[in-house]
Amino acid sequence: MRVYQSIQDFILDESFFRYAVQQDPSEIVKWESYLKDHPEQGTLIQRAKQELLAMQDALYLVDAQQNYARLAAQLNPPVRNVRLKKKWTYYAAASLILLCLITALYIFQYHFNKPETTAYVTLPAEKKTIKLADGTLIKLNADSKLDVAAGFGKTNRAVKLVGEAYMEVAKNKALPFTVTTQALQVRVLGTTINVRAYANEELTAASLIEGSAEIILKNKSEAPILLKPMDKVVAPISSPQASISTELPVHKKPADYKLESVTHYDAEQRLAETSWADQKLVFVNEPLSSIAKTLERWYNIKIEFQNSDISSRKYTAAFDDREELQNVLQSLRSSLPFNYRKIGPRTISIYLTNP
Repeated sequence: MRVYQSIQDFILDESFFRYAVQQDPSEIVKWESYLKDHPEQGTLIQRAKQELLAMQDALYLVDAQQNYARLAAQLNPPVRNVRLKKKWTYYAAASLILLCLITALYIFQYHFNKPETTAYVTLPAEKKTIKLADGTLIKLNADSKLDVAAGFGKTNRAVKLVGEAYMEVAKNKALPFTVTTQALQVRVLGTTINVRAYANEELTAASLIEGSAEIILKNKSEAPILLKPMDKVVAPISSPQASISTELPVHKKPADYKLESVTHYDAEQRLAETSWADQKLVFVNEPLSSIAKTLERWYNIKIEFQNSDISSRKYTAAFDDREELQNVLQSLRSSLPFNYRKIGPRTISIYLTNP
C-alpha cells in the first residue's frame, strides 16, 4: 500500500473513496485493517472521510432537486407548493455551487497550481540549523538540500533530503514525520535520527539515536525495517540488481540493505555518525575515496586520484572541523603514506609516487 502523508493523499485515492462512502465491503475490510496497523493516521483518515462525505451530500441534494423537477412535470394539476419548491431549489443551487467550487479548487490546486515546497540549501563548507513549524530541530550538513512539503505541520510532516541531516523530531502522533531520500523513506513519530543520502555516494544510511523509526526501501518488496536506538540501516542508493547478471546465483547477490549498530569512536562513547553535527570530522575504517568526498564538501575543494589503488585504502582519524586541510592530509598520510599537491585554485591531486 502506498504511503499517505496528507488528507489530499487519501481523498485522491479511488480505493479510499470506495471505503469512505461504504461502497465496497472488501475496501472497508482493507482500510479498517490499515487503520488498525497505523493508528497514528486516524486523524487524517477521519478528516478525509468527512470531506468526501460532504462532497457526496452535495451530490445527493442536486439529485433530489432533479428528481423533484421530473415529478412536478408529471403531476396534473401542477404542484402548487411553491414554498417547498423554492426551498429545494435554494438548497440544490447552493449545493451545486459548493460542489463546483470544491471541484474547481482541487483541479486547480493539484493540476495547475501544485503546492510549493520550502527549500533549505547549504553550499560546500556551509552548515545550517533549522527549526521547522512543528518544533523539529534540523542540522543540515554541507552541500545538502531539504525540501519541506506545503502544509507541513498542518496536514503533513513530510520532507525530502539530498545530503545529510541530523534531526530532533518533535512528537506528534497524529502526523508522522517522514523523510524521503532517493533510496529510502524514514517514518517516525518523535525521535532523534541522522540521515545521510548524498547523490554522489554509493550508499545511504539512517542512524537512529533515540525513539523508534520505520524504514521503507523504495522500489523494494521488503517489509518496513523497524529500528531501535543505536541501530543503523545502510542501503545502496541504486538497485544492486541493475548491474548483476540474471544468471548469478541468488545466494551471491548483494543484500538490499544492512542492519548495523552505530559506531562509537572514542572513550566518551561519542558517535561517528553524528560527529559532524558536533563540528567533528571522524572517519572509522573508511576508504580514502569516501573520505575525499567528505573533505570536498567541508572545504569546498576537488580531490583527484592519480593512482586508483590508493583510493581504496582505509583510514581511521578524528579532527576538529576548524582544522586546516593541509593538517588533515598530513595526519592521514602518516598512517598509510601518500603524496599530494595542488594542481588548481581549489583542486588537490593525491598520488603514490612523485609524477
